[in-house]
Amino acid sequence: MQRSKLTKGRPTVAALLLVAVCGAAAVSAADSPRANARRSTPYHVQLEAYPAAPFPFFSKFGTVTLDVYSGGVHAESFWLSGFTRNGSKTITVQNPVSRMYTDVPIADVNSIVAKLAGGDQTAGTVPPVMPPVPGKVAGVAANRYRIVYGPAAWIDVWTAPQITVNPQLRAIVDGLVNGISPGTATAARGIPGTPIYVELNFRRFKKVPLVRLKALTKDNSGEADALKVGSFYFKAPLLDAIWR
Repeated sequence: MQRSKLTKGRPTVAALLLVAVCGAAAVSAADSPRANARRSTPYHVQLEAYPAAPFPFFSKFGTVTLDVYSGGVHAESFWLSGFTRNGSKTITVQNPVSRMYTDVPIADVNSIVAKLAGGDQTAGTVPPVMPPVPGKVAGVAANRYRIVYGPAAWIDVWTAPQITVNPQLRAIVDGLVNGISPGTATAARGIPGTPIYVELNFRRFKKVPLVRLKALTKDNSGEADALKVGSFYFKAPLLDAIWR
């Protein structure tokens, strides 16, 4: 896998990655009628993501916690946090130190990432996805889908079909991945279910976890606070203003 120039990009991409930190493989599949029927069922999936694994530039974030609720998505690091509600057209990014926040249009994710990639994206060829292999992740029934890039290069995406697909997570990460690797984005759109474990296996990255399931509950406790701007925050006009 060719290294993208995103590792040298401006802070705008890092903030978008913070929110969409499932990484270049963890994209939620398109909604199905069954998923739509379950959309209102409360749930809370807590994931730990490691953006510095393939992108050392993001080591300052450390481990990022991603909370996926039936009503939206929240991401948290020791530096920045972000959230977006289902149906919203923006991502709200917050700096808890400066007490500032700003909104980033979801529609801008693809173009911003593609521009910052500087044309140094991975090939647009759509990699094949192997048939699912059943198993378990942290005791949760899941299916493994392997996106194959070569004889010794693949990404394993474990998804839990019983967890409702979150449309907001899908929209954000699809835009992000499409800006980095259009072929991967196309392949991953066909993987059903919600990603709960993603592992990278390439020449330079052997069995490197990108996303790991931390907890799964069938309630939405804490969702209201996670999907709103914190107290005493004021709005900044530009994302770069809260990056300092």
